[in-house]
Amino acid sequence: MSIKLTNLIGFFQSNKELEHNQTKAIQLLQTMQWSKLCWDESWEEVIALESLLPEVGKTHSIKLDENEDYAEEGKAYILWLPPHSELNGWYDKRPSEILKAYVLEGDLSNATSNYENREYFFDFQVTSRTRLIDCFVNIHETESVYVPYFLKYKDSLASTWENVQDLEKCKVGNYLYIHGVKPESSFELILSYEKEKICLHYSATLYHPADYETVITRYFLNDKEQKLFEKLIEKASEITDTSMNSLEGDQIYGAEYW
Repeated sequence: MSIKLTNLIGFFQSNKELEHNQTKAIQLLQTMQWSKLCWDESWEEVIALESLLPEVGKTHSIKLDENEDYAEEGKAYILWLPPHSELNGWYDKRPSEILKAYVLEGDLSNATSNYENREYFFDFQVTSRTRLIDCFVNIHETESVYVPYFLKYKDSLASTWENVQDLEKCKVGNYLYIHGVKPESSFELILSYEKEKICLHYSATLYHPADYETVITRYFLNDKEQKLFEKLIEKASEITDTSMNSLEGDQIYGAEYW
């Protein structure tokens, strides 16, 4: 059943939150391949970040994949990643590109679809762009991982991750990135430690071919989840990432073969 994007976002849950510019949680769309709009430049050795980022105020023709067939016209938040991470995933050598990922806020319009190819097309007007990690500080603490009215798979975080395999991790700034897989699914989280507690800021549950579920939240793990994730983090192998070496803050390396 389609769900309007206006119902997907946990906007400003009270007047008090409005005053503090906080949202309860944000549901992200993430299957748009922005690199296709600047394909040749995306493979250059070093790239100025500003030259790739979609401009505020500009309207882009975008395509979303079947995993996001619930998307409809209206307000939306779309994840933008540097080309290498977009094409290969953060876990492929460059989880530090999390620090140079952005959330694009804007409006979807003029929806069309190609049913045979399971592709969905929109015009997307960018109204703002914010670094992903900067979004984390504007999220109100919540008692649930999930965005209300959207996510279908409401198992606990512990039951979702309990049998995840091929675990990898990487410290990225003040955050910890963790990735794992199950048959036909992949999972990734961005966590931080606040005193003795683990806080979840970003969760992507990528079911194939079912709906993707990607959220920005601020959720402190309960005792059961905390114990599980302490074990998972200890078990996970380290990702070696040198992709920030010799780069200025406004630069990224271009994509490598994927």
